[in-house]
Amino acid sequence: MNKRISKADREEIAHLKAEAAACRKRSRESFERCDTDGFLSQWASDINANLYEEKARIIEQRGMSTFVGLYQGNRRVKARLVEGAEFYGRRSWSWLLADEEEQRFERKFIPSGKRSRIQKQLGLREASELAPADAKIHSSGRGLSGCASARVIHYRIGDRFGADAILIEEE
Repeated sequence: MNKRISKADREEIAHLKAEAAACRKRSRESFERCDTDGFLSQWASDINANLYEEKARIIEQRGMSTFVGLYQGNRRVKARLVEGAEFYGRRSWSWLLADEEEQRFERKFIPSGKRSRIQKQLGLREASELAPADAKIHSSGRGLSGCASARVIHYRIGDRFGADAILIEEE
């Protein structure tokens, strides 16, 4: 990977950090004006500041972020995590295999988790990887209830089955 950040990227990073600082300033000013009465505008300013900071961090990391991938040895299995059913208030996740991988492993889904017996039986493992990314605000609720679950997340923007990921060698 190229170690140098381009001039355009440096300018974008500076712009995003300035936007984050402006959001933090608006939040402080709102608190000074109205104490906790302005909680919603303070929350919005703070979460937007987090978003700008994370976008800048991704650019600093050459447009990449860390994710979990499914591997057979050092070969990236073409698979992506998908949400499954909810049991006792907890959401399950599984690996959805691309068509060619489905034929190889003779199954469409593989349970996620480092302790998965099925992964071990198939000679698979989950490992950290770098992949093209962006950041966004994500929430599982609606209206004001969505504020409680809102957070800034990194998400993949490249190949949806992880073909463009780079394995992070474990020490």
